[in-house]
Amino acid sequence: MTVMPWDAQGEARTALRTIVTDRRYGPAALSNSQTMTYLLQHMLPNAPRESSALIAASNAGVPGILQNHLSQGTDLSSACRLTAAAFENQTALAPDACHWAVGALASALRVQAGDSKPGSASEAAPDGNYQQTMAATGPGAGPALRPGVSPGRPSGLRLAAVAVAAVGAGLIVWACALPILRVPAGNGRDSISIFNSGSSGALWFAVEPVGVAAFGIAAALLIVFTRSARVRSIATGVLFGFGIQTIMLFAGYEFSVRSPDHAGSGATVGILGGIVLFVAGLLSAFSREETATA
Repeated sequence: MTVMPWDAQGEARTALRTIVTDRRYGPAALSNSQTMTYLLQHMLPNAPRESSALIAASNAGVPGILQNHLSQGTDLSSACRLTAAAFENQTALAPDACHWAVGALASALRVQAGDSKPGSASEAAPDGNYQQTMAATGPGAGPALRPGVSPGRPSGLRLAAVAVAAVGAGLIVWACALPILRVPAGNGRDSISIFNSGSSGALWFAVEPVGVAAFGIAAALLIVFTRSARVRSIATGVLFGFGIQTIMLFAGYEFSVRSPDHAGSGATVGILGGIVLFVAGLLSAFSREETATA
């Protein structure tokens, strides 16, 4: 049976190095399981196995145990083995998970201390997990961070998705106020809008587009503020779905008109609003790759 390698792309090691070198968090964050849970959910949405092992290590006090061994003069290889053994005794995780987590944390702590020279990898334990992890402390190891993305802060694309969704929602509401249909004069009016059709109870037709506008903004806000990658995916799908639905709704007003009546500007604006909502969904979808690289 093929064993799945731990952190094959080096994303977890990169995330840990980012945390310990960030002035807002530093090495102390590695020992705070709540902080680690929050950060790793944002930084490693596609690596739940690695996140779980690192959070468990934080909860078990692994960074402190490791630093204690090193402060007593224990060499890195022995300190990692002793810490991994202690970690195994406190958790139900498999030995390879414990060994990998300890090695990854050791790598991050040594980078923070400034000991990231390629030669430092020679101190790694003979175990392959440690050796692979500590070798990654050299310059250029792991995937590069995208500029402007930091842990716990929404990416630029996610913020842009909110702004674009707000514009789309505004266009949809505006379209409801603009003329949807222009009719020959003779009955005292020459246009009809969704908000003002002149018929009793017709205002219910506004519930759908206005509701789409409101739920579109709510979905965009979830994309920025939720910690769950699954909820963000659902919210992104909502923007896609509402965008397509809105385009089709107003296209009906635009293309079903028969002479001598004419479609009003509200139909065109409504179609544009649907397109803008769809674009907000695209921005959110592309932001997931940016977040995963952070």
